[in-house]
Amino acid sequence: MTWSFAALCAVAAVGVRGPAVLRRTARDCGPGPRAMLALWTAATAAWVLSCAALLGVLAAELLGPAVKGVIAACVSVLQALERNHAGWGIGAGAVLVLAALARLLWTAARQGRAGLSWRRAHHRDLLAAARRRRLYGHPVWLLDAAEPGAYCVPGTRGGVVITSGALEVLTAAQARAVLAHERAHLRGRHHLLVGWVRLLDRAFPGVPLFRAAARDVPELVEWAADDRAVRTVGMRPLVHALGSLARTGQAGPGGPTGAARTLSIAGACPVERVRRQVQRPTGCRIWRGRLRAGAAAVLVTLPLVFTVASALAAVLIPHCRCAG
Repeated sequence: MTWSFAALCAVAAVGVRGPAVLRRTARDCGPGPRAMLALWTAATAAWVLSCAALLGVLAAELLGPAVKGVIAACVSVLQALERNHAGWGIGAGAVLVLAALARLLWTAARQGRAGLSWRRAHHRDLLAAARRRRLYGHPVWLLDAAEPGAYCVPGTRGGVVITSGALEVLTAAQARAVLAHERAHLRGRHHLLVGWVRLLDRAFPGVPLFRAAARDVPELVEWAADDRAVRTVGMRPLVHALGSLARTGQAGPGGPTGAARTLSIAGACPVERVRRQVQRPTGCRIWRGRLRAGAAAVLVTLPLVFTVASALAAVLIPHCRCAG
């Protein structure tokens, strides 16, 4: 039970204090957005897996090594409930697991159905109001709209969408930077990362780690796409494009609902994005950021480490006692 208790403490600590650790890592050492995206993804995934595995380990330890399968476990729980109510903890844990799994699947189904419905409707709108063109060697949807804007829609029927108004306010180099930014979203499958953290936050809104991830990950994917655009086109065209689109007050497509399902060039604070491009970290700061990111990765995955150790202890210790 020692490892299980340590795992439980680690799960609680990362769930509450994990966001502070990750944000301090990003603020003090400045690791790249791709590294921070990996840390946020690892933290949320490890937390979910740790909770599921920990409940299983605790149930196995309470029921004992004589459990042969699911049927025997159910029988043991029922017998305990009938005898002296000793199995209430296990029964409550099983109900909690089933309730959490059902809520996660139900939220995922709702989110997936809503996203699919929106993409289909948006594709019909594009067919009616946009044209397929090749812009600077890449296929895009050219939308006839005076409002400057650019965004991408994932899926086989999606792609990069840019308005005619954007082409009027952007130079050729700036337009290439905007297109490189949106293509980086599609290549990196950033919509999956954003969808994952938003799914967890909607399914379990009381967990601080999920709430912080849903707020920070959408900004980080914009930073990652900016870095890819800078490597492709250069910093100056991207910075000027951000300034031009910010002055026009560009918003996400289709208002708040559309903006939630697309990745737009105006998806994060343009002032902060320009600042981080201008103030590039030095070589010493880069290495310090990598070391700090590695330490943060160890901290946020501790729950999973302790859970695995707890599972191994539950399996190996009884075997060693019997062998001795």
